Amino acid sequence: MNFAFGGTGVFDTLVALPNMTTQIDFLQELINSKVYTWTDFQSSVALVSVAGNDYGAYLARGGSSQVW
Repeated sequence: MNFAFGGTGVFDTLVALPNMTTQIDFLQELINSKVYTWTDFQSSVALVSVAGNDYGAYLARGGSSQVW
């Protein structure tokens, strides 16, 4: 199962698609709906990948790349 959306990030980016929080909420909805049980997850692997979309959105919105 894959909840990833290209161009999104942990926070809201410049792409109008679900951020990571919303993607995790999608999984939680399936668990709450009993589509998957905790037993299903005992033999599962989770991959969480974070790239540079949050940084790009921050800079595009006027954030500074200067380090204090």
